[in-house]
Amino acid sequence: MTVAETEHFETETPNGAYLRSLQPKLMDWSAARVFASKNLRIAIRYPANFLIWGILPLLWYAPYLLMMIAIAGPGTSQSFTELSGFDGFITFSVIAVFVYQYVDKSVWSVGNNFRWEQFSGTLEPLFVTPVPRISILVGAAFSDTIQCTFSAVILLIISSLAFGVTYALTMVAPIVILLTMMVFALYGFSFLIAGMILVFKDPSVLTELISNITYVLSPITYPLQALPAAARYAAVLVPSTVAIVAIRELAITGVFDPISFLQAFGWILGLIIGFWTIGILAFRWGERWTKDRGSMGGF
Repeated sequence: MTVAETEHFETETPNGAYLRSLQPKLMDWSAARVFASKNLRIAIRYPANFLIWGILPLLWYAPYLLMMIAIAGPGTSQSFTELSGFDGFITFSVIAVFVYQYVDKSVWSVGNNFRWEQFSGTLEPLFVTPVPRISILVGAAFSDTIQCTFSAVILLIISSLAFGVTYALTMVAPIVILLTMMVFALYGFSFLIAGMILVFKDPSVLTELISNITYVLSPITYPLQALPAAARYAAVLVPSTVAIVAIRELAITGVFDPISFLQAFGWILGLIIGFWTIGILAFRWGERWTKDRGSMGGF
């Protein structure tokens, strides 16, 4: 069928409008919403997940907190105060763990969604649907962000009640802005992981490596100044580093510095552009590489 015949067929036949609606798009928000809704329905199908989302992050954090208390007591130490500029390491670290929940979720969940679809036998049918792949990735990211928000809020509430830490509620707006931007940057990061998982299949070793490197570089339980000089340069390339430093300053001091905020905003915006570009290119390469070898559904 020639191009002219195809255009005539799409225009004159009853199904023409439907066929035109399936033309390639850059993004399909309806598909993203449906995919996010599907993931959330599966998650809330098992009520025990709510307990895991809320309590498990606190159990991961508890050993570090207990170690800090054992070394420096319930307050702080002179060395810590000199390095960080803060006089309470519990308040210092709780807010960082709250922010890091989004990083951990992006590394482990969004990128692994296709692996779970593969285990379910739905990956190949998913890839023949007439929707942009980026819509599926964004839908998975949305559902995981909602789950992560629930977990992070529970962690912050329990930690605040248990340890008596308080933060400046007047800084909620700038904190939400920086947190949202960090999450969008992490979406691009997770697209990169998703593309690598399509190629390498088993994501456990890969995600474990990336997760641990990201955790070490992010100033969660220690100030950024505690890292070696070379590691500090690498740390600023991780979206969570800039976000944690800026959000921690806002939440603890309650002081809004427009220059510092705009610097953090601009840096994270640059990371969003960079990670989305690299992530989408890596995912498309992984998809093409997998299709060329006919290994989409392979293990």
